[in-house]
Amino acid sequence: GRLSAAGKQRFESITATFLHEKRWEGVGMELEEEMRVMIAASAAQLLLGRPEVKLRHFERFQVYANAYRSDRNDRWHQGEVQPRNGLVRISWRHFLHGYSDPRDAHNVALHELAHAFWFEDLIPNGEQGFLDPELKARWLKRADEVMTRIHGGEEVLFREYAGTNREEFFAVAVEYFFEQPREFLYEHPDLYDLLRGMLHQDPLREDGPLLPGVLEEVSPK
Repeated sequence: GRLSAAGKQRFESITATFLHEKRWEGVGMELEEEMRVMIAASAAQLLLGRPEVKLRHFERFQVYANAYRSDRNDRWHQGEVQPRNGLVRISWRHFLHGYSDPRDAHNVALHELAHAFWFEDLIPNGEQGFLDPELKARWLKRADEVMTRIHGGEEVLFREYAGTNREEFFAVAVEYFFEQPREFLYEHPDLYDLLRGMLHQDPLREDGPLLPGVLEEVSPK
């Protein structure tokens, strides 16, 4: 799949917005331009159908070379969001790993950005409330049902971590939405449809964004 001309323009515009409006910091490493572009492009992948959502609350992006110990809970992390600090953190090694196999439904950038997207809808800052309340209510009801199936060992698609809580369920579902959309649609057509409605895009459509194909086109040579 490749983006239509309009889709590609929107993709590049969102990427540029994130590059220029966020504060980017390398922690214990040199943060190169290409790294910033690629992480910003992940945001464009998630927000392609919602270019009006800028994740305004999350103004700082910190990039680590590898997994790091979080000051929040002293555990090792590949990435995290800290809504209180308006902060998104990502391990560069795990970012790359997330795109090295675009079909394994493990993608740390999409996972953390999905958390930011979910929180952004809740945090009063002038951008909140962009998710349709009815869609969201239906999503949460179905999410709770599937989480119960996960806890009972009956779920065949989503990995166990999706059963942690509603926030993790959403973030993991986003990973599957982009990396295993056919399987997702087959196993959970109702959830797939709701997520398509929340993100205003469908990875199974021809003009849906596909990384790393698009990344290769936008990343600086």
